[in-house]
Amino acid sequence: MEPHVLELPRKIIIGKGVSGHIMELCRELRIMGRPLVLADPVTRKIAGQRIFNDLECLDARMEIVKESSIAEMERISHASGPIDVVISVGGGSVIDLGKAVAVKKKVDFICVPTAPSHDGIVSATASLRDGRKKSSIEGRVPLAIVADIAILRKSPARMIASGFSDVVSNITAVHDWKLARKTGEYYSEYAAELSVLAAKKAMQSSSLIGRGSERGIRNLMQALITSGMSMALAGSSRPASGAEHAISHVLDSMGSKALHGEQCGVASIVTACLQGQDWWKLRESMKKAGAATTAKEIGISRQKFLKAIVKAKSYRKRYTILDEIGITADKAAMACKDTGVC
Repeated sequence: MEPHVLELPRKIIIGKGVSGHIMELCRELRIMGRPLVLADPVTRKIAGQRIFNDLECLDARMEIVKESSIAEMERISHASGPIDVVISVGGGSVIDLGKAVAVKKKVDFICVPTAPSHDGIVSATASLRDGRKKSSIEGRVPLAIVADIAILRKSPARMIASGFSDVVSNITAVHDWKLARKTGEYYSEYAAELSVLAAKKAMQSSSLIGRGSERGIRNLMQALITSGMSMALAGSSRPASGAEHAISHVLDSMGSKALHGEQCGVASIVTACLQGQDWWKLRESMKKAGAATTAKEIGISRQKFLKAIVKAKSYRKRYTILDEIGITADKAAMACKDTGVC
């Protein structure tokens, strides 16, 4: 068996007000060179500018992220000049840009999420647009994660619900991963169990998360980080990405404006039905968390959603339930009708 190199964060800090201690964290991690702070126009106001000001003594630079694309990654990499660490302050787009820039510049990466909207915080991949298509490229695993509950609680309810749905969709992703063992694909029981644990812990807190309580947001953040660690253990996104994620990626290619997590959540309800799993339990937990459970709720027509399910089978070379049952338009339509998704 080939050796497996495992990368995990050295420091994970979760608590109220922890984003105010970035300078102390840098000292602890012995990062005293020039930081590059990344934020978008919104997250700059939330915390980016304050963090940049806290690091001025290190001759910090700041770049405002305009879009989540490979072209933007190249622009920032060239414009930033010599740096020693990238610090992303923001949601999925800013975090993914930071991971990719850190690889390009061959420096460390620190992540300060401003919304618990997805589980890619810990992963070693970045999802960036290359033209109209989203591509997964190499990203730097965070050296440290600073999750400020005071900031995360103020994020839009839709983004919180999206993060919940993304982690809950691990249930169907792991089922697909188990199916793929028959093709000879590597399967890690430990990573799979960790992924499912993250999903179940989030589901147990669905009502708290739906109310936006401090305990609920803390539990969701821990579940998202745990999900990311399961991917790090597996050395791929397999523990958290099955047919439901393939459907989401196809929807992206069709021009969907819905959030990644909410697409995965709605798709996982249908996927669970196709797998013979308890889709009703997934749907009810999403409702309690305030998440979307139908295609209409995320602005996608029945026709487009059904087309995405069928096309997802050939999106990437990963064996899923779509291969197992030989998905057809009729089978997709029946599952969507049975679950009420569309």
